[in-house]
This record gives sequence, C-alpha cells and structure tokens, in this order.
Amino acid sequence: MKVVEDSGQIEVISPFGRVYLYTHEQAEVLVQQVHDVLSQKIRWDDPDYLSRMLFCNMIPKENWYGEKGYGIGTEQYVDVNLLISIDTTNNHIKIYSAKDKAFHYDSSFDDFITNFINSATL
Repeated sequence: MKVVEDSGQIEVISPFGRVYLYTHEQAEVLVQQVHDVLSQKIRWDDPDYLSRMLFCNMIPKENWYGEKGYGIGTEQYVDVNLLISIDTTNNHIKIYSAKDKAFHYDSSFDDFITNFINSATL
C-alpha cells in the first residue's frame, strides 16, 4: 500500500479506547496544531474534550462543512505518513513518520511543549 504523502493521524489514547483524527492533505501542520492545543495545558486528562479541541484546531473554517479531507475514526490507517500518538493517561506523546522510518519522538507533554517544537523538522 502506498503512503499518502501529506496524510496524518492523531491517535488519542484513553483508558477506554482510542480515537483517530485524520487529515488527508495537512500532515505538515499537525505537529504545530497539536503543540498549540497542548500548550494551553487544559483538558490533558479528558480525552473527549482534548480530542474535540484537537479536531477543531485541525479543520480550517472554510472546510467545516466539506465532505473530504478530514475524519474521525476508530483505527489507524496503514497509508498515513505521520502518526502523532497522544496518551492522555500518562501525558505522553509519540510521533512517527512513515517517510523517515528512523524518525521517532517520545516524550512527556511538558517536554514536547518546551523543547520539541523549537527544534522540530519533519
């Protein structure tokens, strides 16, 4: 299966399961969008609200009623280029890139907010 170059998912892990927020063409801005939401330091322990905040941040206003480009699901797609995994139980984030198999990032929310975004290149 071919990896869709600009696709990405945010996986939100809770004690009760996982939800996946998908973008078909905006993966290059996902890390910044996650950073923007986590930097608010609210709802970290509430996966329902955190997921909603992340998804709302992902979708440009002009796409609110569009039928393509964004989605919410219950499984990880095998053809996404970028996966950002957010563990709300442990306040932990992992980032994986299909394009560069060696690229992995793994840290606490606090470290991600203060350190990663300043030196990130995807």
